[in-house]
Amino acid sequence: MFSDAHCDTITNILEQKQGLWQNDGHLDLVRLKELGFGLQFFAAWIDPKYEPHCGINRAVDIFDKFHTEAEKNSKHLHIIKSGIDIDYAIKNNKIGALLSIEGGGALGGRLSSLRMFYKLGVRAMTLTWNGRNEIADGVSEWGGLSAFGESVVREMNRLGMIVDVSHIAEKGFWDVAEVSGETFIASHSNAKSVCGHRRNLTDEQIKELIKRNGFMGINLYSDFLSDGFAKMNDIISHIEYVLSLGGENILGFGADFDGVDKLPGEIDSVSDMLYITEKLSKIGYNDELIDKIKYKNLHRVVKHILKN
Repeated sequence: MFSDAHCDTITNILEQKQGLWQNDGHLDLVRLKELGFGLQFFAAWIDPKYEPHCGINRAVDIFDKFHTEAEKNSKHLHIIKSGIDIDYAIKNNKIGALLSIEGGGALGGRLSSLRMFYKLGVRAMTLTWNGRNEIADGVSEWGGLSAFGESVVREMNRLGMIVDVSHIAEKGFWDVAEVSGETFIASHSNAKSVCGHRRNLTDEQIKELIKRNGFMGINLYSDFLSDGFAKMNDIISHIEYVLSLGGENILGFGADFDGVDKLPGEIDSVSDMLYITEKLSKIGYNDELIDKIKYKNLHRVVKHILKN
């Protein structure tokens, strides 16, 4: 079984006028079922061009596409709104689909939007993309959480939503660590000590996620894996580095399928994720650890944060 904390497939198929069952992107239900996926986060990416005034409208369009596709494929897909939904999906041989937002500009600066999105099934939110919004600065800026951002984090804690710190500026990361009464995740971020890209996490940030029993999803975008053209060994290097810091219980995947244009040499789509875990097995990692990385760590944190 595999599970993954970030893809942009719903946004992609909306723009390409394609479907979730089968499409020409990186990920669809046919391939997820072949791999035996237990849980997939589906992100509504809010392109900054829609902010600040049209972010809500864009989010609703993407949510509508998500729910339309979920209804069409209800025999194969179960929407995850609570922790027990994961077990239900697996027991009934369905893929768990968790709806998330990538870019808190979708809220339009209103807590009421957050609560309404929760009612529409959203259970996670990446607070920023790369730039600045009403919540905080992204990695292209330097600031932390705004007063509104602090209220968003607290309200997400209250609702039982997953706070995602991928893309946020480092100061914002530490503000979240201070404000949040709950653990949080970095759904699709790698190790800066292995590849110095601004989107990756420092050792101190990774150790904070470990201390809080959070989650860190390895991103398969080539530029986040290596300074050159990434290959399988670069993926393994990030995994092994996080493990060396003590990350056995927080590490997983947030592949960023359909949100990136450069994947490592051996990876063309979600179907190729099996090669990663086969490589881990070949170099000596045991099945228990590999299963934690494949799905158990992500399932654990989702069940912990979401309210039943």
